[in-house]
Amino acid sequence: MNDISAESVIVDTGGFYAAFVETDSHHEEANALFEEIRSDRTFHRVFTSRYILSEFATTMLYSVGHRKVVDALTMILESETFNLLPVGHTEFMTAWEWFQRYDDQDISFVDHSTAVLARKYDVEHVFGFDNDFETLGFTLVPFDRY
Repeated sequence: MNDISAESVIVDTGGFYAAFVETDSHHEEANALFEEIRSDRTFHRVFTSRYILSEFATTMLYSVGHRKVVDALTMILESETFNLLPVGHTEFMTAWEWFQRYDDQDISFVDHSTAVLARKYDVEHVFGFDNDFETLGFTLVPFDRY
């Protein structure tokens, strides 16, 4: 495993979506956590992946439209806060194995790929709002923090 601080977090689709969509029920929570991250009070390393950003863009496109997707992705991609973790062949195939193994759960392939990255880089926290990551053994923030 690579050595990344326990004070690392992977931002999932739900974390981004809640922050950028004002009508989302977790909008205030998401923005409060992003503010903590920006002021370096909580997590010192913040990760995401192209898979997550793809899922986020698609989800936003169907709810708030193209222009807001472009604005949100531009902000994320130009930010120095987010580090993009690569999903290579090995990570993809491991996610595929996990997806098949969890046949009794409705956990998305993207969430499995995120879990693979979190395990590889020793990241314990996932910023999102679905319980799939708890099922996979991760600490979900902001829920588990308050």
